[in-house]
Amino acid sequence: MSKVIIINTTNPRRGELLWRRVKVRKSLDDICHTMELEIPSSERVNVRKHDRIEVRCYNPLFSEEVRKPLVTTVMVDEVTASADVSKHSAIVLGRSPARDIIDSTWTDDYWMMTLADILKRIAEKFRITSTWFPADRVDDPTSTIGYFSWQNESPWIKLLAEAAKQGFMITSNQAGGLYIWKPASSERGEGFNITEGTNIRAIEYRENGAEQFHTYVVTGGGGLISATVPDDTCDTNRVLTIDLTGFGLTEADLQRRAKTEMLRRRENRATVTVSGWGLTDSQIKRLGDTNRREMFWSPNFLIPVSMPSLRLSDSLLIAEVEHEADAESMQSMITLVRREAYL
Repeated sequence: MSKVIIINTTNPRRGELLWRRVKVRKSLDDICHTMELEIPSSERVNVRKHDRIEVRCYNPLFSEEVRKPLVTTVMVDEVTASADVSKHSAIVLGRSPARDIIDSTWTDDYWMMTLADILKRIAEKFRITSTWFPADRVDDPTSTIGYFSWQNESPWIKLLAEAAKQGFMITSNQAGGLYIWKPASSERGEGFNITEGTNIRAIEYRENGAEQFHTYVVTGGGGLISATVPDDTCDTNRVLTIDLTGFGLTEADLQRRAKTEMLRRRENRATVTVSGWGLTDSQIKRLGDTNRREMFWSPNFLIPVSMPSLRLSDSLLIAEVEHEADAESMQSMITLVRREAYL
């Protein structure tokens, strides 16, 4: 049986917190994990803005080395105390430490460095680690960027654009650092799956056309080069134009960005609700040694999905996970897409 543990790791308030309700959100579309935490008013003195909070999940079936593995690490953005006739409480909002990079604005430039090296240099400025996956890879998988510059702004949007150009994503990890990785190309080995009639409590299927366009135009080089990709599934005259300002862009780069925008914006999404935050106790027992294994639902997992009611039977990518817990229950909302949406 799993149990959520929430710890303030900031001195002098260091210690485990009493809590009433917690929600953790992780997404491939957002760099930062987010946390919404409700605590009793008696705990208000133990949490302050900018404190570092860890969310862990204890299960006696986990191997001794990882008995309380991390789910996420956040920095507190906001604490709001409230009271009504029934209860006094406080709501704590937090984001991954990468918030500091996103929110900060300054001027800098780098010459002839790889994407991984640039991200590492920027992350170190804020005492944030960065790495690439798979973790056992020795060489740097990213390409060299001739010139990377920003002026009195956050470099974040340009980092994401460069990552997308090279086919990578940048996201936060559980410990508050940063990953550079590609969309998963093989299914997880721990046994994660979504199967209607077995582990699904609810299904929501969403077709969203509000951000979909018929024509995607991406320009670069001061408008000297461009690429156009149509979406025949959107029978409108809507056009989205994106102007890239990076150096050394090629027509192939623009074509890839236009196709990525088209695929992601037209992708229909299924969100399923399941019990717990990860593998069931029976699945954990079958694994045996859980050291260096993934126990919780997480974005960028490619998993087998069988939902006959939606005519879905395929390997799908987890794009977003929301973990929720209160004193009586734990559940996860998992958003699934086709892998092509993130290529």
